[in-house]
Amino acid sequence: MNGEFAYSLNGEHYRGAYPTREEALAEAIEAARGCDDSPQMVYVARRVPADPMASGHARTVLANMSARAREEFGDSASSYLSGLARQSVDNLDKSLELVIRGWLEHNELLPTFGKIEAIGEYPVPSPSSERPSDDCREVQQIGVAGD
Repeated sequence: MNGEFAYSLNGEHYRGAYPTREEALAEAIEAARGCDDSPQMVYVARRVPADPMASGHARTVLANMSARAREEFGDSASSYLSGLARQSVDNLDKSLELVIRGWLEHNELLPTFGKIEAIGEYPVPSPSSERPSDDCREVQQIGVAGD
């Protein structure tokens, strides 16, 4: 997901990826006006990307390595990778996370799903209730300019 905000016309199905809430809202209003059954409200929310679950694997990897060593070499490998300092395990976890994230990205397997949070509800203004811009001022009086 490239954008941080999305919009919905029904409050359930969100679409788009916009850098700001305002841009998402503008697109939502435009989309609502283009519908046959124009909704009265639109919704804008922040997209929260899913965690790819690439961290926290160091202890599992170390336990697996230790178990495999014990299977192959017996009791002589029983102390292999035991009693490691927390910093060593944390360093391995950071390294594994970088590798896993890189692999996910390279193979285009990063999550495409996420959460929707901070939902705002906005009324769809009627075209006549919007203020005209400075470039398109409403005519107040029609007449001939006098000398």
